[in-house]
Amino acid sequence: MAGDTWFAYSRYMAKNPRAIQCPQCGSPDKTTAGPDLFRCAACQTEYYLNSDDVTVHVRHHFPPVVPPPPVVRLPVRYWVGWGGLLLVLTALAGVYLLAGRPPLASQPMLLTKPIFFQYPYLYADAEQQPVYVALRTEAPRWGSDSVTLYADFFDPRTGRRHREQVLDPLGHRLDHHRYAWHTFPGGRPYLLADQTLYRVDTRTAALVDVTATLLQNFPPASSGIAQLEIDAAHEALRVLTNDGHTYYYLPATGQVLADGLALYRAAYAQLPRRFFTLETPQGAGLAEALPQLLANRPTGQYPALDTQNLTPGRRYFAPRLVYQDARHLLVAAAPTARPDSPASLQCLDGATGQVLWTRPADAYEFDEAVRTRDGFAVRYHTGPAQDYVHGALLLAADGRPVRDFQRARLE
Repeated sequence: MAGDTWFAYSRYMAKNPRAIQCPQCGSPDKTTAGPDLFRCAACQTEYYLNSDDVTVHVRHHFPPVVPPPPVVRLPVRYWVGWGGLLLVLTALAGVYLLAGRPPLASQPMLLTKPIFFQYPYLYADAEQQPVYVALRTEAPRWGSDSVTLYADFFDPRTGRRHREQVLDPLGHRLDHHRYAWHTFPGGRPYLLADQTLYRVDTRTAALVDVTATLLQNFPPASSGIAQLEIDAAHEALRVLTNDGHTYYYLPATGQVLADGLALYRAAYAQLPRRFFTLETPQGAGLAEALPQLLANRPTGQYPALDTQNLTPGRRYFAPRLVYQDARHLLVAAAPTARPDSPASLQCLDGATGQVLWTRPADAYEFDEAVRTRDGFAVRYHTGPAQDYVHGALLLAADGRPVRDFQRARLE
């Protein structure tokens, strides 16, 4: 069914902590000499980390002073030969170090409290204003067996933080923390944290744990929930119960369905009256066919759709539908077929396919977007060329930039 591709959710992988290096020689090899005290295996320098600041305390062990041996004077020819050999060895060592040493920008950072911001997301609140939320993990120190997780809600119009909410950790390691955001029809954002489900309260900017109450009024699921998954294609939550039965919960309508055909019909019934998909034609001789932007209307006779090409003749390279409603849609696409070409953002008229405005191609990777009272808010992220920054670009209705709410890698 063409409707199987209207929405998708995105996720960020967690970043890995970096190793602590000796501040004297740079070697990562070390032994533990005491609480937060380390001894370098290369130069025997002892250093420890103060958990209240980023000061690295170094204590050197100098060898005892030994009287120098008597001076032996050698002929000049010996000095010339050994001097030449020393110069050659020094040059070779320099070439080896320059070839094998990573650039300065990639050297590990020495931090007393590892902090990571992960899984940012953008949604519209009850007043149709943008809210930017990111999950922040903090550990007391590197190698700690405890992790504190926060949800930080920001107003990208002002940069102020609405709220900081402490969440239950999913484990003692950062790779235990995996999350997925999704906004269901009717503007209902949810966060799935492993097997904990949060509903976003769009009035108070808070996450509400609804795992235990999701199916409390559905007796067949009384055995409890064993697994939760987001079924974005059908705008549903897939629920596996402890007794092995599978049900589907539709947040937009509150329905709980057990039969596959009933799920498909319910998903068809909640399709918008007009929606858009990017689909590549299938068939013989179409191996190099490019995606087409299709406008779809449910006919009322499941599963039939009335489909037409909204922009016939247009070539789309690596396109993504970032936002859509009945009148407008935002498409991020590369202007050329070049594989690493940056994407430009365009707003198209939903009725005619006419381009209303275009943002110049940039290094941004555009994710989701929301319609605001003043225009649009688009979440983006960048790659290593811009040090993995992320944020939200606020645009007026005519595409003019209003504000760029940008966050650094550790913000």
